[in-house]
Amino acid sequence: MKKLLATRRWALARIGTLLTLCVFATSAYSQDKACVTLKTDAQLEQEYVDAQGKPAKRLVAPGKVVPGNEIIWTITATNTCAKPAEKVVIENAVPEHMTYVADTAAGAGTAITYSLDGRDFGKQTDLTVREADGKTRPARPEEIKTIRWVVAAAIAPNATAVARYRAKVK
Repeated sequence: MKKLLATRRWALARIGTLLTLCVFATSAYSQDKACVTLKTDAQLEQEYVDAQGKPAKRLVAPGKVVPGNEIIWTITATNTCAKPAEKVVIENAVPEHMTYVADTAAGAGTAITYSLDGRDFGKQTDLTVREADGKTRPARPEEIKTIRWVVAAAIAPNATAVARYRAKVK
């Protein structure tokens, strides 16, 4: 029993470290890479009762996370230059100890594609996996490893583009 508890504590410590380090799993591309800075935030959705006594939800910084928690990842791309940033692409790897939650990737004014290997991207409905018997099947959400958002319009100076998705702690 003590060994099991120690293993679980170690796994949770690794997840906590992972939440801290996942900023490095995000990248942005644009015509002028130096103009786009990224900020990645991990948050949990918390239920509470508002001032009117009604149930509500808010996003809070994750303290302790446990398997089954859904983390909301928000990636903010900011244009820090004096000219518009064109052809901006935000790419984010789903953390290793998490799985993508189906249909949660969002970003206003973006085209979203997915990858099973971090190299080849396509619409989620177009991704397939080849089974051991040679047959193919549609990829499952938990098999998605990387998400890419292509921002359709140029980002104005000092403006931002926001991409978001949910991932569940394994």
